[in-house]
Amino acid sequence: MKRKTGKGKKVFLFLFILILIFGLFDICRTEINAKKIPHSFASVNNGRELLLSNTEYYEKYSQNDIDFRMKKSGATKDEFMNASADLIKKFSLFEKLSIDHRISKMYRTLKKNDLILPKIDEIVFVKMKMELEGDCSGYTQGTKIYLDSTLVTVYSLLDLVFGNPDYMDELLWHEMFHCITRCNPDFRTKMYSLINFTVVNSDYEIPSCLQNKILTNPDVEHHNSYATFQIDGQKIDCFVAWITTKDFAEVNSGWNSCEAIALIPIDGTDTYYLSDQASNFDEIFGTNTSYIIDPEECLADNFAYAMLYGIKGKNAQGYPNPEIIQGILDVLNRNSK
Repeated sequence: MKRKTGKGKKVFLFLFILILIFGLFDICRTEINAKKIPHSFASVNNGRELLLSNTEYYEKYSQNDIDFRMKKSGATKDEFMNASADLIKKFSLFEKLSIDHRISKMYRTLKKNDLILPKIDEIVFVKMKMELEGDCSGYTQGTKIYLDSTLVTVYSLLDLVFGNPDYMDELLWHEMFHCITRCNPDFRTKMYSLINFTVVNSDYEIPSCLQNKILTNPDVEHHNSYATFQIDGQKIDCFVAWITTKDFAEVNSGWNSCEAIALIPIDGTDTYYLSDQASNFDEIFGTNTSYIIDPEECLADNFAYAMLYGIKGKNAQGYPNPEIIQGILDVLNRNSK
């Protein structure tokens, strides 16, 4: 057996110190860059208060919508709100560091590509179980970003082992887009025009035939944009809403089996069309993403792709509609300000 020499011990110690220095440097850089995009993390109590304070949002829920989320008939809004608040969880220190690292990476991406985000209020991250939101990965209210608790934990561990998996980065850019559009109406208008939607000053009314079929999307605060769809040989100006084609009592399960995209004429006619009735539906939204339940969600995905992969696309594979991505980059280009 060969004994370690004093020289070997010194080399090991030197490497350990070097790794420690680089680790501390990365942590410091992360903290500095992360602060460039102001954000904080809600405690369980603070998260509950934030969620329960948004009473105006919860007033939009129909009974059918609540039934689907609670997976039973007859639940009240208060019961649903309290059940949602009970799902708020605590961030671990490691999870906070992981999200900080991603926010830092987002800032470096913007700087590297000479892009500048519109002004945004402080983002508050809230960790919660998503069983009442269709097991989604995340959603927003105002500038609060609610993240699925399991996803946060898993991707924090993946961060440690594999670096930055793209899915979590896509999610953060996607949800941040919703926060940005709320803080910047002019930016929202420019973004919507990239997929042929016109934003107006007031919301359109949901027709009575859909009052109990609307699925409330926390990321979509307004139905105040329209596009011109080609339906049965006619050009009809419609706004878009996410709906169920059946009531909860008919399916007694989640909404996945009966969700649909409704095209609702802006002239107030008490009717609607389904997306497959519009021959130019893909032409309006583009096909960079299949998440097209609303222009807000479609654009949030496109925004995430533009920020993460640029005009070349993931693995340089491009996009079916690169003009949407280029339009987003042009709006954010620092040199165009």
